[in-house]
Amino acid sequence: MKTEESDRRILRELQRDATLTLKQLSERLAMSQSTIWRRIQEMEKDGVILGRATLVDPLAVGLSVCVFVNVNMTAHSTEVRSRFEAFAQSAPEIVDCYSVTGAHDYTLIVRTRTVEEFETFLMKQVLSQPGVATASSNLALRQHKRSAVLPI
Repeated sequence: MKTEESDRRILRELQRDATLTLKQLSERLAMSQSTIWRRIQEMEKDGVILGRATLVDPLAVGLSVCVFVNVNMTAHSTEVRSRFEAFAQSAPEIVDCYSVTGAHDYTLIVRTRTVEEFETFLMKQVLSQPGVATASSNLALRQHKRSAVLPI
């Protein structure tokens, strides 16, 4: 779907605050509520809008440990990759999973309460996955930017 400028304006507002009512969006964007509603419905149907979520501060809920985990696989078959990706989807500690280029096959962003909890997760879950050869970790010291807002 080619996103029109009016759609990008709607998306920018919704990314800033998904709780805005149609009336508020209409006032901010100088568009009719029915047009905005129709465009949102179309963008949801077309997969432009994937869903809506509440952003939670990880520190406020005790998930102070953030680790970047680089994973190397033993094989690159569709079956091995699919199994690992299914594991990543099912593990709540993994908040992001990327296939990457370069020296590693995957990069994971993992959130836990303690370093010990991360160690247990790494040793008992990540490294025990079939097809995982190695994993290296980088512990985040401090987060300087966090955003779910895309530059559209």
